[in-house]
Amino acid sequence: MQAPQDAKVAMGKGMDTKFLVETPIASQLHVETLTFHGLYTRVQGLIDRSIYPKPSGIERWSMRIAVIAAIVGIVSGLWLVHWVPVSILLPITVTCLLVEIGGFAVNGVLSVLRQYQQYLQPRLSHAKEMDSEFAQWRALVGELQRFPKIEREQRLRFATALRAGMVDRMGLLYGGLQRLGPFPLIVALFVQYQAWKKGGWAGVFDVGLAGGILIFFIALLYVAAWLLISQRTRLDTYINLLEASLQGDSGSEL
Repeated sequence: MQAPQDAKVAMGKGMDTKFLVETPIASQLHVETLTFHGLYTRVQGLIDRSIYPKPSGIERWSMRIAVIAAIVGIVSGLWLVHWVPVSILLPITVTCLLVEIGGFAVNGVLSVLRQYQQYLQPRLSHAKEMDSEFAQWRALVGELQRFPKIEREQRLRFATALRAGMVDRMGLLYGGLQRLGPFPLIVALFVQYQAWKKGGWAGVFDVGLAGGILIFFIALLYVAAWLLISQRTRLDTYINLLEASLQGDSGSEL
């Protein structure tokens, strides 16, 4: 009789072990391992926090409705005029214009009411933002210091090498990143079209196939450059956080 009881106990232990393996407790080791995905989630959560109130639903939807109305108005006013009579398109275009103006006006008024204190006292608001961001930064550095030092050093070396390669490739493709900002672009457009005359829009669209392909790739590369810049900025944030956590360890050792 003792042998069956021992078998049941062993079976029970096996079932308990299997249960423990399948429970989320065992997966906490993966959660507690330092990963760039976990770091991204934590940093993204800090970015979403702000000392100022967030936009309301009316403010967000007014902007969306205005953009949609602008797109519909442009499409109906420029493209559909060749197939749809003007008597039908004119009321649609005017309505879209009024909705667009109203949507942007509502969004602008609500945005000013939400952020006017920030512009009335810009230095004080900036100081408060820095205090809030520093507290969040220090908390995140403290969380990173709970991970093994060797893991942070390995990820720091990997991220640093990745940033160096990204800088070299972007420099080879785009040259100086300062040229990709909106201000140089506006200055270039002003210099190009400062002698613009009325009725000159006809020459803008007088582009051949080769010119159209070049314009498409220029716009595509410009958008890709801004995406790469945002990735590089986030990579700089990871590197700064890892370096700060390692410096904190060295300071505590002293």
